Amino acid sequence: MAAHRSERQGGEMGRLGRKGMPERRLQADSQTMFQLKLEAPRKPSSLVDRPRLIAALNAIAGCRLVLLCAPAGFGKTTLLSQWRDHCLERDDFAAWLTLDEADADAHLFLGGVIRSLSAAGLQMGGMANQAEHGLNELTVDGILHELVALIERSDRQVLLLLDDYHRAANPLLDRLLDRLILLLPNNCQLVMSTRQRPDIAIVHLLGSGAAVEMTGDMLRFTTSESRQILGLEEPDRSHDGLMERIEGWPVALQLARLLTLQQQAGPAALARLSSRGGHLWAFLTDQVLNGLDNECVDFLLDTSILEKFSAEITDAMRERTDSWRIMARLEPLQSLLTPLDSEDIWYRYHHLFAEYLQVQLRQRRPSAVGRLHLNASRAFERAGLLVEAVRHAGLAGDYQRCAELVEHAGGWRLVLFGGMAHLNQLLDCIPRAERLSHPRLLLAEAYVHLKMGRIGEARSTFDLVGRDVTDLPSEWAQLDDVERDVLNIGVLIRTYEDNRIDLPFVDFFNVVRSRLPHADGLTRGVFDCGAAVAHLGVGKLEVAEDLARQAMTGMREANSVLGLNYCFLHAGLACAYRGELRSALAYLQRARAMAVENFGSDSGLKAIAETLLAMVQLWCDGRPLVTDEELDESFRHVCDYDGWFEIYAAGLDSRFRLAVLKRDLTAMDRVIADGEVLTRERSLIRLGHMVEAQRLLRHCFASDHAGADAAATTLLGHFPLGAWRDHPASWRPYQDVGLALVTLLLKTNVRQACTRARDVLECAEATGATLYAVRAQLLLARAENCAARQYQALVHLRSAVSAAAREAITLPFLEQSELLPLFRQLKRDLWDSGAPPIEASFLSGVEERLAAAEPNKDSPMAMLSAREQEVIVELSRGLTNKEIARALDMTDNTVKFHLKNIFSKLGVDRRAHALTVVRDFRSGNHL
Repeated sequence: MAAHRSERQGGEMGRLGRKGMPERRLQADSQTMFQLKLEAPRKPSSLVDRPRLIAALNAIAGCRLVLLCAPAGFGKTTLLSQWRDHCLERDDFAAWLTLDEADADAHLFLGGVIRSLSAAGLQMGGMANQAEHGLNELTVDGILHELVALIERSDRQVLLLLDDYHRAANPLLDRLLDRLILLLPNNCQLVMSTRQRPDIAIVHLLGSGAAVEMTGDMLRFTTSESRQILGLEEPDRSHDGLMERIEGWPVALQLARLLTLQQQAGPAALARLSSRGGHLWAFLTDQVLNGLDNECVDFLLDTSILEKFSAEITDAMRERTDSWRIMARLEPLQSLLTPLDSEDIWYRYHHLFAEYLQVQLRQRRPSAVGRLHLNASRAFERAGLLVEAVRHAGLAGDYQRCAELVEHAGGWRLVLFGGMAHLNQLLDCIPRAERLSHPRLLLAEAYVHLKMGRIGEARSTFDLVGRDVTDLPSEWAQLDDVERDVLNIGVLIRTYEDNRIDLPFVDFFNVVRSRLPHADGLTRGVFDCGAAVAHLGVGKLEVAEDLARQAMTGMREANSVLGLNYCFLHAGLACAYRGELRSALAYLQRARAMAVENFGSDSGLKAIAETLLAMVQLWCDGRPLVTDEELDESFRHVCDYDGWFEIYAAGLDSRFRLAVLKRDLTAMDRVIADGEVLTRERSLIRLGHMVEAQRLLRHCFASDHAGADAAATTLLGHFPLGAWRDHPASWRPYQDVGLALVTLLLKTNVRQACTRARDVLECAEATGATLYAVRAQLLLARAENCAARQYQALVHLRSAVSAAAREAITLPFLEQSELLPLFRQLKRDLWDSGAPPIEASFLSGVEERLAAAEPNKDSPMAMLSAREQEVIVELSRGLTNKEIARALDMTDNTVKFHLKNIFSKLGVDRRAHALTVVRDFRSGNHL
């Protein structure tokens, strides 16, 4: 501090202008304040090196954890700083993070760790950018594993230093720390200081040699170190007696050195340092404050309430312009006044000294404490430091000011730009009882609940505002801030609740959009996103995509990448339902890329995009491009994050359809169980109906007739024929319910199966849901075929192929393997009639997939290729070789070649025996 101070002194103290203000104004914002946490406090010139402790740390370099656990004043931060410098000299990565109460949140803690590693030079990729935005789109598990993987890739040792862990410690953070320590790779060591031992598995770690604990006894100065700090070259009886009584307590020795420099180190004065507590504070009063003039004492007391301060902040807080000058006069207190950055801009007091000054302030000027906090709040507000401004306003008891600061900063919108942890940190400064009188704070709290999946709590908090979204004034010139927030949050809650989506709600969107053409971009974006979801809910799919695209304009205007990501998801889902799978893939792949780039490879938005992508890929190809395990993981992430009905429906349906294709009853049970949990926790009625439909299908596949009848009775009670006409929002579960009911009725009542399949088809066509119309056509074709009306079955099959071929909607065909003979017949008819070649080619692909996916791998037919199966089917119709050749566009010799292979594979030597195999196979219902 001295070297830098000399530049400021003389005349107007060098760096001060004529009016006493620094020439280079402080660029203070939240990033600046956080940057201070990433820098080790600058060592004072009087610092004594501690080679004994550095050597001890060197000797335990292989431990995962080094815990410095001692009360205040034992030099923990100083030792950490020295160890950091030592590691830098040997070219290690040395990351520093000073913790405080805000880091009690797991996401903020991990974000700080990531940013400290990045500041130390470790390549953190996109994680560093995501950490600056709160990591809110990522799960804690995902962050931990990605963090550990990035550390492990380093070709150098990595040292992670956490100072003042006790300030952030809580049970959840202790558990997180336990997991982090266990996951740390061999090239990383965690060194942390704390006043209290954290509640982690330290005993186990110590016993296994994975951790070392350095306590206060180890941190004490030895006699020789004590002489060095006091500048004593030779033993001195009086000083040695003092050192014996002080017992190497670092802070006491620093104060003794201060007295020595001030030439006040008489035996009586030094004797006051022989014990702690009140004696130490009495010493500070007698030997420190009494040695300063009133101006310096006032400065120390006024600024004692600040955790960190700069001259600009203290000037604004004290309404003066002389902070640099006073701080220069406090030069002798350098062991108690620590610079936090290399440029001597930001400072803090030693913890013990700060506690002492605060007690003195309350004793001498108790009425000034609140005023000083308010002044500090205003100073931090002018510097753009919102969290500090709100915190000091809260400490002053001015919760009205707290609320105004949060509201002025954007209220719930802070989540979009600073993350949930940031907003929670601000709300925590305001007691819940005080928030009740501030509607915008309640709305912000409701939004946090919503983002965390606590829909019931979001609704109950929102209702405290006293009005539903549809109760806004009927005539608007424009919305005030509260009404705007009610509109935004109310729309989001109602769409997430799902059960209240109906035609009147859709009409509400149309009315509001016509009255608010000039609303701000974010309001328009949020409103149009909500409208898109509502229109998806009632089956207005084309309008839903248009609304999602309009929402993109508002989100871009508001510069909300998060909101824009949702727009692509809504648009992609609308296209998927309409059967425009290539457009859906384009939207969803864009959403996924944005999520990874901006929010991380383990973000909730990425999980949502991948869940929807898996659904579209499954309908396209009969299989997603991810493994079952990856799909399950994405779905679990969505359930923990920020899903709504459409996302849950997509995830459950995709996972269940995959289980159906494999006839895996255990996998079906897992999906049904997941759906039951979601339905119960989120109270989503439509989702509950889909889960019940899955249960019915499961009973059908397991031939559980009693279970199937019971499930069918329940579903028929909720979904009589034509129910979708009176309740448009039921269209989506109606499709799954229809599939399940038709599957059951095909075995019990074919006439009713035809009737139900026609109704499901009408519903799909009325909503423009081509995806489900294709499936319904195939259900109807199967029902007509079971009723021995093959011509009608082929008509429906042709309609399904015509709708599916161009976008390759393959899944419904793979699920109806019973129609394979009709697929082959229609394929021949399409080639013979000169129909669009893409349709016949599409059916050829389906046929090959079904042949390759033959479930009974031990059957003789499973050994035949798709082409050989076509030949044997024609053979079973009684055709000659020449007729088979004409039917399949082959030469006579090619037919003979295939027959030879067929006979060999089936183990027969003539046509009649081969036909017997075919009849046996058909009787097993495999063809």
